[in-house]
Amino acid sequence: MESIAEKKIAKPRLHFIDMARSLAILMMIEGHFTGAALANQYRDDSNFFFGLWHNMHGLTSPLFFSVTGVIFVYLMIGSTEVPYFQNIRVKKGYKRILELLFWGYLIQLNLWSIVKSLWWGTPINFDWFYAFHVLQSIAFGLTLILLIYGAFKIIGKLPLHFYYFIAAAILFVFYSLMKHRITLDESSGAHHYWPAHFPKIIQNMFYGQYSDFSFVRFSGYTLLGGMVGSIIKTYEVHAKKWWFGLSFILIGIALNMFIIKILNNIDQMLTATHYFGTTYLALDSTSFVRFGQVLIVLGVLMLVDANIKYKPALFLKLGQNTLQIYIVHVIILYGGIIGFGLKPLAFDLDKSPWESIAISISAMVAFTIMVKYIEPLSIFYNKIFGKIRIFKDRE
Repeated sequence: MESIAEKKIAKPRLHFIDMARSLAILMMIEGHFTGAALANQYRDDSNFFFGLWHNMHGLTSPLFFSVTGVIFVYLMIGSTEVPYFQNIRVKKGYKRILELLFWGYLIQLNLWSIVKSLWWGTPINFDWFYAFHVLQSIAFGLTLILLIYGAFKIIGKLPLHFYYFIAAAILFVFYSLMKHRITLDESSGAHHYWPAHFPKIIQNMFYGQYSDFSFVRFSGYTLLGGMVGSIIKTYEVHAKKWWFGLSFILIGIALNMFIIKILNNIDQMLTATHYFGTTYLALDSTSFVRFGQVLIVLGVLMLVDANIKYKPALFLKLGQNTLQIYIVHVIILYGGIIGFGLKPLAFDLDKSPWESIAISISAMVAFTIMVKYIEPLSIFYNKIFGKIRIFKDRE
């Protein structure tokens, strides 16, 4: 039987959260397939349509990471009186982290490359396997969320969202310093990866050869999403009032309009004190701008959720199966695990805009159909991986 804690936590979700996850995963599919197909000669930021697409594509990761934090914290704090290690969402959270790390590194395998190296007797280079990508970064973000929630349970001062805001701010400041280092490396053509002299698998978590999704850069979005999830849970009774969603939109607009100037002014003031030589907060202004855009999207979806009764069940289901979609799309598009995929076998930066649009629409339709019939695939998944201890439900 389900525990009382599980029943308290597993109350119906606010639909706009799943709507945001569904939107993010569709944007990811569209962006990756279009990006893999569109020829370089059409990539011109001065072109209005490409510039619009490029900007929207840049929003995908911040939206996805932020919404992951929103839904996780919203569900986790459904019953605050439950002790930390008795909270079913905390237990499932740590299990989810292991699952994300497992799949994150597994889909980076390239069996075809390994087979070719063995066949020709050449050394096997595993540098690419140590890359730090989306799933690993989400796993680290969730780890920080759980650890900070544990600290909150011990300290008990101030609402939970302040803890996540402070942690995110520290992480963004840290990344601004790291971005200065990266900028210097790019201008000089040298690479001074950090932390120096550490194994590549560790360096890639921060700043290394394959730091595609360094947790220092992206976990801040997950923490800010956790802050939003805490705020939504705290003021849940107001979530479907017009002013609640409008507040998110206005805060998001304000961040986009003023944050760069504010950070520049802070840099100047800190430098003027002569206590700091130079500060680089403005270098990471893009992160705050993007988070402002995430807030605008969430605010709009809140208003949609509150005022439009019809919620397409299949669209919402997309947001509830993001991990499966991500794994399958990496295997099909990029050749995760097997070593060959649609890119470059079917297309490789060689298609016209209309062909690229057709490819991305076909991909979105295909994954929507997959989700519609996800249950048999889930049964197969559980049969194969249910035997692995970290994937077993032990509750």
